[in-house]
Amino acid sequence: MADIQPMSAIRYPALDQTELVSPPYDVLELKDKQAMLTRNAHNIVAVDLPHVPPKVAGPATAYQQAADQLTQWLSSGILRRDDVPGLYPYEQTYTHEGRVYQRRGLFCRVRLEEFGPTGTIHPHEQTFSGPKEDRLLLTRATRCNLSPVFGLYDDPQNTVTGTLFTGLGAPVAHASLPSMDGRSEVKSSLWRVTDAAAIHQVRKLLAEKHLYIADGHHRYGTSLNYRRELENTSGPLPHDHPANFVMFVLVAMQDPGLIIMPTHRTVSNLKGFSLDAFLAAAGSRLILAAPEKFPGDKLPELEKRLASWGNHAMAVYEPKSDQAIIVKPTNDDPLKEFAASASIAIHSAEWRALDVAILQELIFDRIVKPQFAPEGELQWAFPHEAKDALHLCRHAHHQAGFVLQPTPLQAVRDLCHHNELMPQKSTFFYPKLATGMLINPLF
Repeated sequence: MADIQPMSAIRYPALDQTELVSPPYDVLELKDKQAMLTRNAHNIVAVDLPHVPPKVAGPATAYQQAADQLTQWLSSGILRRDDVPGLYPYEQTYTHEGRVYQRRGLFCRVRLEEFGPTGTIHPHEQTFSGPKEDRLLLTRATRCNLSPVFGLYDDPQNTVTGTLFTGLGAPVAHASLPSMDGRSEVKSSLWRVTDAAAIHQVRKLLAEKHLYIADGHHRYGTSLNYRRELENTSGPLPHDHPANFVMFVLVAMQDPGLIIMPTHRTVSNLKGFSLDAFLAAAGSRLILAAPEKFPGDKLPELEKRLASWGNHAMAVYEPKSDQAIIVKPTNDDPLKEFAASASIAIHSAEWRALDVAILQELIFDRIVKPQFAPEGELQWAFPHEAKDALHLCRHAHHQAGFVLQPTPLQAVRDLCHHNELMPQKSTFFYPKLATGMLINPLF
């Protein structure tokens, strides 16, 4: 049973928060942080990104400075804490491929659960350990959830959103952040609902839902670790202790503004790679889905057309010839013949059907590595758009790019119920949530 709770959030009192909020910490570089703080010294990155890069733990002084900054902002009124708990409807408006979308959700607290087959909160993707160390140090110092976990739930009629967004007045905050490609903006709008009857109705609707973590696995894992630390120090926490909860933004899987984008791969450290040599190494395991080779500049167009070539069709780009081909496995379950191998035997047929699993297990591990990297490890990059894959191959010395179709949202749900994790970098939910609209205190 999912336990959804209102919260007395910490937030900026300003209505326009464009210069105060930021993209999530894990997509920012030092230059991004410096630029935002140059525009406004009170931008949330001063607290949420004390150490760059956040993939590894930083010095203790960095996290203490972040905590001191947060305390000072609360004392001076730059940030304020709402005195009455509430739910916070949240809407993002953005443009993707020429079409305007609106994605609706809600900020709330969710009671923490350990992951497991009988739980109602499910991870969907493997994660790296380094960012968890950074986030745990920051949580210890600030005693806050500074950015939300992005969660999904199944709601075919969008009943929760329809209930929550009915009768809302003016938003309490709004902000605009650059889109992923920098060519447009993502506008965030935030409301506050404190009516007890409305909160009860939304909590009741969500109580029987399963929640699927779309983004923020590190943040959720950090909250679990932080709670364990407190319990190891002082024993079991009271039922309603704030550290028993973590801040989420919850969005219905059927929300018309929810987009899932692919995560492509570009590869370096290859020797002797060419499209013809790749096809020869693949043998009968892959077929050409399109008979011709395409010029490299066509890759963004091919990305949009991949589904028309069938299940598991993907583009392979080679910068030396500046050409791309469309390939797909010779059958829809190409990993079945390797089902007895250790890396595949533990997984279901649904996992074997993932394009990212086929790419890793069939193409990389059984075709590319043996033929083109027999003595070394492949080096990866994970662009989300074909144009970025092109740039990496042409200008960053990557010898091959593999452009995939998006992972179906249904697959996320199915694998969660199988208690399985997708490979790292399987999904990209667009757009990212804004950081700094709300902070959830754990004290």
